[in-house]
Amino acid sequence: MKATRRSILAGAAAIPVAAGLSKVCWHGVTDALFCYDAHIPTGAQLAEAARGEGVRTLALGGDRIRQAREVFARRPALVRGVSRQADAVLFEDVGHEAGYELLERRVDGVMIDWTLAPRNRA
Repeated sequence: MKATRRSILAGAAAIPVAAGLSKVCWHGVTDALFCYDAHIPTGAQLAEAARGEGVRTLALGGDRIRQAREVFARRPALVRGVSRQADAVLFEDVGHEAGYELLERRVDGVMIDWTLAPRNRA
């Protein structure tokens, strides 16, 4: 595998985000899911960090609407994702229909980091 300047910078940029992921988002959450676009290097790196914390991960692919409906039908306590805008909007819409609310959205170029949780959390 050839290391390019872009891949090195993307990897270096993901390290602080991945380091903060478990402290901010997953702490104390027993039923969480991390959805990611495998074509976004930061998404794949964050998925690896999430798996290290025992969080289930799901690579986005195929029929995204069906995938989003299946995710929210399982009623996870927290759904976090790193994707492109179209997938983020789709998951937010399907999540809203399933009774979830957007807790956070951060935009970094083409990457959107989003977090959804049930509206009626205890």
